[in-house]
Amino acid sequence: MNNIHVEKIQEKEFEQVALILANAFETNAAYSLIFNHTNKLREGLLWLFKTNLYLLNRRQTVTNVIKESNSNSIIGTFSLVPPEGEKNSLSDYLPIGLPGFILKFGIKSLFKMLKMRDMNKSVLEKSIQAKAYYYLSMVVIKEEYRGKGIGSFAVKKQLNELSETDKNRRIVGLTTQLPENVMFYSRLGFKNIGEGYIIFKENKYYNWNMKFVF
Repeated sequence: MNNIHVEKIQEKEFEQVALILANAFETNAAYSLIFNHTNKLREGLLWLFKTNLYLLNRRQTVTNVIKESNSNSIIGTFSLVPPEGEKNSLSDYLPIGLPGFILKFGIKSLFKMLKMRDMNKSVLEKSIQAKAYYYLSMVVIKEEYRGKGIGSFAVKKQLNELSETDKNRRIVGLTTQLPENVMFYSRLGFKNIGEGYIIFKENKYYNWNMKFVF
């Protein structure tokens, strides 16, 4: 695709990418369980994704943006976290407005967010049966650009580069709550290694775990 290129995200692009992610994940059943009031969902997701981008890329840049070459506008994004990446504690959230988040959305929303993150990772690790794996997350293409092979091109490019630079760690894992995503990742060579409902307090959501092996 000559009109598309992939590059590392810059901090000044966090807010724009967070908006793209919030638009895509607003209807995701798992994320909707974090916030007690639906009228706060979108605002909460914007904070959540902007915060996540900061934490993911704090030590090294693991998030990519997909851009149109002509306009240089961002039309998609994805993150590929290495096995040694993303080791954050509660204190890491303090510099990025944690007190304000608690005041606006409540302490329960914070604990739900952290608990859900840990739960999804635990379920994925059990399915993969390995702790040393790359984690593919937040793969999103803006709605008007979907169905053109852009997401497949970008992710496949990253996987090809990974296979050339890392000869030892050959597993990429992911979780998804959308059946259409299962089809998308299957076409890229990912295998479904486990699925079912994740019970989250009094609620539940359906989840797929997938794995790619070089």
